[in-house]
Formats: sequence, structure tokens, C-alpha cells
Amino acid sequence: MSRRLHIPFASAVLILACTLAAVLTGQSAPSEAAAKEGLLGNETTPSILGADSSSFMESGCSQISNISEALGGLSPKLPMAECLAPIEDENFEEGIVREGCLLPVYRRYIVKQDGEFRLIHTKAEFRSLYAPVQTPQEALSFAVALTDSFPRYDTSPPEDYFSVVASIEPSHAEEKEGAFSVHLFNRPICGCGSHPYYAVDYLVSKEGEVTELSRQMVYDSSFVICFD
Repeated sequence: MSRRLHIPFASAVLILACTLAAVLTGQSAPSEAAAKEGLLGNETTPSILGADSSSFMESGCSQISNISEALGGLSPKLPMAECLAPIEDENFEEGIVREGCLLPVYRRYIVKQDGEFRLIHTKAEFRSLYAPVQTPQEALSFAVALTDSFPRYDTSPPEDYFSVVASIEPSHAEEKEGAFSVHLFNRPICGCGSHPYYAVDYLVSKEGEVTELSRQMVYDSSFVICFD
């Protein structure tokens, strides 16, 4: 018998973010109970912002947090933070990646360049700052920054999941025919279901364009969870 559990999206984001951090650092993933009680997540202002974070809150950021370590391949190497901006109008398109379920938000980035803070609203602005893409490491960072996918290097099934394919490749990036091939993972979380993990292949051009080439389900679960 499957178990059905309803979890608000905000808690789901915390669970997923901390689980990904655990994957990257080798630490244990946090429990759902801890996230639901508000014990997890980045409650401190990223060190690059300090007291200046209030100005970004006033410009639309409802939450500011540290970026994923997977963005460390970007060049130039600038102090950087992540901004989540609520989507109040369905026609509003000033954002890099759409996240959320019933209460959607857009992911943006804050960078510090030449002593000044700058809010990156769109993919075009991001490419203008960080392109061209010249190495596989940069390509992987671009794919993570401009999509809702993430790297995973441990190919064993996550807790409460099982493999549905014979073999699974860890995340990697390589140069291929004048561009870069990047292998990441994705887990759609909105609605009710088992929320399987997918392996996703992207093509990243040297101009910074990120295109999804294919995706394949690799892990599934017997549990049914509902994320609002």
C-alpha cells in the first residue's frame, strides 16, 4: 500500500535543497519532520550581501540564499547569491528559472562586480555576464544555473527510492562538437505522485544557450507524496 503525504512547497524546497547539499558533501540528508518544523534552510544572509540585503528585498526578492556549489565553475568568479521573486502575474517573465507549485517564484541571481551589487533578472543577462562557455566545468555550472536540474555523483538510489534502469551514470560534462554535453538529474515535485528522479542530458553552447536533449526516469518510489 502506498503512503500519501501532503507537504507545502516551501518545505519541499528545503527538503530537496538540503538533500542535494547532502549528496554533494556526503552528509546525511535531513528528515521531512525537521524541515516541516522550520529547522532547516539558510536563515542567514549570504556573506556577500551583509547589511545590503534589504535593498534586494525591496526590489522583489522574497528570499535570498547561498548559491549551489555546482555554480563554482562560472567565469568570471564573482561573489554570488540566489534570489527568489514571487510571480504575481502569469504574464510576468522576468526570471531565470520558474520554481514552485501553487505559489510560484522566479529564481534570479545577485552578483557583486567592481564593488557594486547587481541583480541578474534573465537568462540573457546571465549569458551576457558569464559567456562564453570555454570549459566543461563552466558548462555544468551554466546548466545548473539556468535550469531546475542538479548534479548527482552518487548513483545509489536515494532513500525510499529504487532504480528502474540497469545502469546510471553520475553527473559529468564533456566537450562535444564545438559545444558541451552535460549530464544532470531532475526531480519534478509538484502535485501528488511518486516524484521520480530523471537523468537529463543538456547541450550547452559556447554562447551559453542550454538545450535539453533527453531525459530518462532512473529512480522511482512506492510512496505517494503530495506537494502543494
